Amino acid sequence: MDDNFGRHNVWGVCLPSSHPLKAHDYCRTQAYPDNLNFDSETLKHINDLESTVQKLEEENKNLRSRCLILAQLKHDDSSFQFWTGFPNYGSFSALFQYLECALVNKRNWRGSDLLRKVNVTERKRGAPSKLSLEEEFFMVLIRLRLGLTLTDLASRFMLSEGNISKIFTTWINLLYFELKDLCQMPESLDEGKAKHFSNFPNVKIIIDCTEIFTEKPSSLQTCKEIYSNYKGHTTFKFLVEIDTHAAVVYVSRAWGGRTSDKHITSNCNDLLDAMKEGDEIMADRGFDIDDVLSVPSVKVIIPDFKGKDRSQMRAVESRRSENIAVARIHVERAIQRIKIYRILRTEIPLTMTHLAEQIFTLQIFIFVPI
Repeated sequence: MDDNFGRHNVWGVCLPSSHPLKAHDYCRTQAYPDNLNFDSETLKHINDLESTVQKLEEENKNLRSRCLILAQLKHDDSSFQFWTGFPNYGSFSALFQYLECALVNKRNWRGSDLLRKVNVTERKRGAPSKLSLEEEFFMVLIRLRLGLTLTDLASRFMLSEGNISKIFTTWINLLYFELKDLCQMPESLDEGKAKHFSNFPNVKIIIDCTEIFTEKPSSLQTCKEIYSNYKGHTTFKFLVEIDTHAAVVYVSRAWGGRTSDKHITSNCNDLLDAMKEGDEIMADRGFDIDDVLSVPSVKVIIPDFKGKDRSQMRAVESRRSENIAVARIHVERAIQRIKIYRILRTEIPLTMTHLAEQIFTLQIFIFVPI
């Protein structure tokens, strides 16, 4: 074969070695061929486009850094705990997997649809969400943990405030109904009891009430019902119960701030019905509830009163009251852990009052270590 001819090219045509096509390197990644000449105006336009692309890439990088992206935070335990309250992504994922069965038929809350008797099976799903279910759960936890506004979350997740509100309401109700049954009165166990209850062997539960602030409603009657003289503010009031292991085992429904501790306790039938003969309840002085207990033999342990007829309490009464106070501190610490998250440390907006009870209860299952 003639040396002037090389190997066959990709079309099967044998070309001379000096042929221009034979000499060209088709594997080069150069943007433009060597022999392609542009005029100065075209080159300037190309350079401007390259600068624009570079600037857009930098802006995109900055925007992504401002957004809360689950894929970026899941590998940083410190940041993940700051934003969600969970120690790491693994614990977050474990709870999400527990909820997966309930998420199969999830429909976002649509407000007026709840008033109209719309068949769930016939309701249209609407446009698909821009966020995955895991990202929606991630966003809900952030709002519970840090109390961010709808406007803030809409900017961070690049959704409308209306969509953020619907997603949040849907998840709060779903979490409440799926997790509320986990809060149950345990069987009496002596192992692991806090040492401060050693002086009270028959105490089964410790109860106390707490309040969270809410915005003042325009209705005078409603404002009167939820105004708390103790806090000097409109509030919702909850009864919280722990066992002798310092675990939260019961949370009442929300009451208006003016409601007395005794009235709330007397209407918590499931709490009172769980008490057995010989059990004891530890409480503060405001819980004078001996006459509302369904089991007469159940005793209420409260600090002693000095009364008006004495100048001071006896030494025995003082020591007993001190021991009760030392033991009762556990229920106050449990309440503090519930209210440490910012969504409960500020006024509950009027637009969220229908979720106040669910949000308060969820703090126990999601954030409070038991």
